[in-house]
Amino acid sequence: MRIAVVLLFGILFLNSCQPLEDKRKSESYEWELVILDSIQVDYLGRVDGLEFKDGKGVLFNFKENKLLEFDSSGKILHEQSYPFDGPDKVFYPVQLKYTNDGKLYGASFIGWLYEFNSDLTFQREIKLPFLTEAKDGGGLRRVLEEWRDKLILYYPGRDGANPYDPFFFRDHFLLEKVDPSTGAAEPIIRTPSTSRYSSDKYYERPWVNFGILGDTLYFTLDNEPLIHLYDLNQNGKYLSTLNFRPSRFEDNGEHTEKYQYISGTQMLDGRIKQLFPTKEGVVVTFEEGITADIFAQNNLKDPKNFPLYAQFQNQILKIVQLDGTLSNEIIIPNQVDRLVGLQSLDEPFFAVRDDEWIGEEQDYITFYKLKLVKK
Repeated sequence: MRIAVVLLFGILFLNSCQPLEDKRKSESYEWELVILDSIQVDYLGRVDGLEFKDGKGVLFNFKENKLLEFDSSGKILHEQSYPFDGPDKVFYPVQLKYTNDGKLYGASFIGWLYEFNSDLTFQREIKLPFLTEAKDGGGLRRVLEEWRDKLILYYPGRDGANPYDPFFFRDHFLLEKVDPSTGAAEPIIRTPSTSRYSSDKYYERPWVNFGILGDTLYFTLDNEPLIHLYDLNQNGKYLSTLNFRPSRFEDNGEHTEKYQYISGTQMLDGRIKQLFPTKEGVVVTFEEGITADIFAQNNLKDPKNFPLYAQFQNQILKIVQLDGTLSNEIIIPNQVDRLVGLQSLDEPFFAVRDDEWIGEEQDYITFYKLKLVKK
C-alpha cells in the first residue's frame, strides 16, 4: 500500500511539473533568430525599396526606376519601369505599401505619392496640398503606413517648415494623415517631452521611422532608444514612451552649435533601423554604433571604408512589451539585411541577403526566410 501511494504521488508530481515547465517556457523572454530557408528572385539589380505582405513582395530598383513583384517562392509576377516625364512619370518610389484591400502605393523620397495598378502599371499621382521641403524623405526607413482608409506619411513642409532646421522636431507636426481619394492632408503628432528633441538643445539630426498596429502609432527618432506611442483614434494623442534599453548604443550627445554633424565624421551613433509592431510585442532592430577611437584608428570617415562598419558594431533585434518587459538582445548576422513582412512573432518573415557583405556577385536576389523562436 505504501509503495502504491508513493508511486501515485510520483506520477502526480511529474504531471504537475510538465505544465509548469511549459508555462515557464511560454513566459520566457529569451529568443533566437533562425534561418529556415531562402528564396531566389531571378533578377539582377539592387533592392532600394521593399514591401512584403500576404505572400507577395515588391521591390524598387533605384538605378532602373523599376518596380518588380514576386511571390513567396521567388517567382516574378510583374515588373515595370517608369519614365521621368510625361503623363505616366514616376520619381523614385522607394517607400512602398500594400494596403489591406490590396492596393499598392509608393512614395518618392522627394515628395510624390503614387498609386499603382495590380500589374504595377502607373494608375495615378495623388496630389498633396503642399510641396514637401524634404530632399531626402525618410531615407529607407519606414515612413509610409496605412490606417483605416487613410495613409500616414512623413511629409514635412506644411506652412513652409524646414525639416533641416535644428528645432524642426520640437516646433512642428511630424506626420501627415492623407486621404488618398482626394489628397487632403491633416497634420498629426508632435514630439513628446520624453524625447530630447523637444528641448532647446542641439543634437544630431535624426531620421524618422514608424509603424501602426490597430489604432496605435509607434514612432521613433532613430538616434535615441525610445518608442513613442500615439492613439490615432484620438487624433494622434500621445500615450506613452517605451525605452528598449540597449546594452550599447553610441551617442555623440548634445552639440555646442546648430548644424553640427559628428556621427559619420568622428564616430558613429547607434541607430534604429526598423520597427515592427505586432500583437505579441514591438520588434525593433538597431545598430550599436562605433566609438571615436575605433572610428579614427580605421579611418572610417573615408567612404571606401564604409563596408568595414559591420566589423566594429552589431546589428541587434529586440522585442519590447507594452509593460516595458524586454527580450534578450539577438544579434542579426551581417549577411542579413533589411527585414520585411514581420507581422507576428508566431509567423515566418523575410530579409534581403547582403551579397556585398558576403562578397559574392549573383545573377539573382536572395531572400532569407526567418523566424523568431522562443528558447
